[in-house]
Amino acid sequence: MTLARFRVRWIALAFAVVLVAFGVVLAVQTRSEPSIPRLVLEHATAPQLHLKTLDGKAVTSAQLRSKTYVVNFFNSWCIPCQQEAPALKSFYDQHKSEGDFAMLGIIIDDNAPTMRGYVRDQGIAWPVLVDPNGSAALDYGTTGQPETYVIAPDGVVVCGTLGPSSVTVLNAWLAAARGGQQCT
Repeated sequence: MTLARFRVRWIALAFAVVLVAFGVVLAVQTRSEPSIPRLVLEHATAPQLHLKTLDGKAVTSAQLRSKTYVVNFFNSWCIPCQQEAPALKSFYDQHKSEGDFAMLGIIIDDNAPTMRGYVRDQGIAWPVLVDPNGSAALDYGTTGQPETYVIAPDGVVVCGTLGPSSVTVLNAWLAAARGGQQCT
């Protein structure tokens, strides 16, 4: 009986050590700051867009040519998206009258009727696009929401993040994109 008890204790101890080691590895791998999306790291050309707004108007990448534009993937039920909304509104209000600027919201993992109410209630004034089959999200390689990209006039993705953005960061990204600089 003592040998069996001894063996059970060693197995339990070994299991606990493995569990603690797994927890440490997981904690080390988790980032507390927003991460930089792949397209930004690769200085890639922005994926082509061929989507419609909530009210059915077509929006394409060709319409954005020679502009610096912001693309924000979001949805109505995402808490970080809701937290980010005031910063996006303030940023958009600062730049909406600039002829070389555009901003787009792309719905991810949500439906158009719910989003119409959310956009109305939140006072979102920039075009919000419907991505019914997720093609834009896949093309951009999104991994969550909110996820924001800044595209330079030459079509290259120069800045972006997974996670909420601030007005300060968005303004810095806009200046970098207009100045031909990368954020990484």
